[in-house]
Amino acid sequence: MRIGRRQLASLFVCSLVPWTVGNGLLPLLPVYAAKLGADPTLAGLYLAFSYLALALGATSAGWVSGSRYRRRLPLIIVGVAAVPLPWLMGQVSSVWALSLLTALLWFCGGMGLALLGILTGLSAGENERGKAFGVLALTSGLGAFVGGLGTGWLVRDWGYAAMFGVLGVVMLVWPVAALGLEEKEDVRPPDEDTSPSRRSPGTDYLLLCAASTVLSVAGFFIVLIRSFEMSDQGFGPLEISSTGAVGGLISMPLPLLMGWLSDRIDRRPLLAVGYLSALAALILLPASSVLWQFWLVFVLQGIAVGSNSSIGSAWVTDLVPRELLGKGLAFFGATVWVGGVVGFAVAGSLVQHLGYGLASVLGGCLALAATVLLIPIRAGSRDVPPAGGRRQASRDRT
Repeated sequence: MRIGRRQLASLFVCSLVPWTVGNGLLPLLPVYAAKLGADPTLAGLYLAFSYLALALGATSAGWVSGSRYRRRLPLIIVGVAAVPLPWLMGQVSSVWALSLLTALLWFCGGMGLALLGILTGLSAGENERGKAFGVLALTSGLGAFVGGLGTGWLVRDWGYAAMFGVLGVVMLVWPVAALGLEEKEDVRPPDEDTSPSRRSPGTDYLLLCAASTVLSVAGFFIVLIRSFEMSDQGFGPLEISSTGAVGGLISMPLPLLMGWLSDRIDRRPLLAVGYLSALAALILLPASSVLWQFWLVFVLQGIAVGSNSSIGSAWVTDLVPRELLGKGLAFFGATVWVGGVVGFAVAGSLVQHLGYGLASVLGGCLALAATVLLIPIRAGSRDVPPAGGRRQASRDRT
């Protein structure tokens, strides 16, 4: 089984919309919340609540995927429901109203991205999983570039209300693109291992989810510290949002390359390299004082996020039986957002009481701990043919 070009293109466009809106908003939301009266601790709790909703949306996708409604129809429904939410966010006058609307938008985004991940896993063949998830991971960097520059420019020249209104129009692309998706069945291939050990995700899968969660906590330390540190240093909305834009653009090809390589060699060392780039970002962050240094921080952060999305999701597809793949990918996707809940809640308090330096050090320790968690994880069911023997292996299976 190979994933079709039309299917991959529709998945790409659907994924690009929430990443564009989310990555465009995220650098500015702490600043926008501060304009409504939030201090760093309250801003961190506001974003943590939003990411709790995102995690709930992602885990809900696993349940929805196993229902009679499958994946395509729910994806269209949540896309339509999300359209008016950005515009409403631009009309609020309190942090509490902003929190509710952001949570609703993030819930829709979490469910949508998780459903897209499940469809990708079911559509991709055994030896193209890394490449397929790598293509999907490109949307995070491209969305950061388009959304980051676009939102920063709109706020600078037209204000927050205009920016939120434009993002509502962008959201319309999501349900339209979802109409081109083909539903996929999660039936077990006839040659798949059906032993009891393959009827549940297993310890290796749980370790991978734990590593993803810990890495994500560290990653959201970077996001929140960046916004407040740059605001304190006098950077404007366009400069703050440009960090995600430039970082996403430069790091964008790497997840695809790493995903492609992970189809040919062991996924573990490649994912470890991605995780360690988050550690490097946290080392550089507190010492940053000029714009290019913040750009470099987010290049490193983009590598970490992209590798976890592409290689991590492909590894989950190796480890989890196909009949459990929907729930397995949905739960793995939710680990990123759970990391956002913890990361924002803790980082906001740490910044307010300990400062940027110590908060970054603690985040770096978490990135290192996530890398260590990868060590005991074994390879999944995927067989990696030796160099030069891939075509022969394929002929043997046919």
